[in-house]
Amino acid sequence: MTRPTARAAVLTAALLSLASPSFAPVAEAQPARGAAGEFERVRSVISDRFKNTKLTGDPDQDFAALLIASFEETLFLAKAQLNYGGDRELRAVAQKIQDEQQERIDALKTWRVRSREPGYREQPNQTPSGAGPLDRPGQANAAEARSAQAQAAPSSAQPPAASAPASTANTPLVKGTVQKVDEAGGKVTLDHERIPNIDMDAMTMAYKVQDPALLKGLKAGDTVKFSADRVNGQLAITRIQTAK
Repeated sequence: MTRPTARAAVLTAALLSLASPSFAPVAEAQPARGAAGEFERVRSVISDRFKNTKLTGDPDQDFAALLIASFEETLFLAKAQLNYGGDRELRAVAQKIQDEQQERIDALKTWRVRSREPGYREQPNQTPSGAGPLDRPGQANAAEARSAQAQAAPSSAQPPAASAPASTANTPLVKGTVQKVDEAGGKVTLDHERIPNIDMDAMTMAYKVQDPALLKGLKAGDTVKFSADRVNGQLAITRIQTAK
């Protein structure tokens, strides 16, 4: 092959390589991981939480449901900070949020369970549900009248007895994972499935235990099966065992 012919061949090959489409594999987008992925999930949950909360039309029940949703959102955010944040001051803020909001959620969920029981009684000066703002003309007088009637009732009248918890043997066992054990406070924080007998959604929350001895041997990370019920007006773990 003569030198001009060789040069032409090299030039032709170069032009063909430029004209040919590239078949190099294209990297597919991967879900964000680590801190970025955690905070993306938090943002997604927060944006959908209120939209997906079903309203009943009862202002008290709807207020409790939306407030629980609000508190749970901040719990998700605080947990993300505790998992990935490095700043000591912000981690302290997140820990405080987690402790305080969990107690508020527990109190609201306890009220929701109690309010559905047949023996539940509203406060004596309760404004009728949906009647409007408490400062509406005539509302205050009506509330005062109801309060006076309640105070004038015979002292022999006794409030209905608190409902006894169902037999421990009859309450269902629910699967969960131990997040924190507080033996001093008699509490255990569980990431658990739905608890059908008390209409409690799947959630991470702290519970009192009926007997502090139930906490013996438990540690964070344990997979357990447990029962929860109302004991003396409060939600409590009535039995718990390590799952096998």
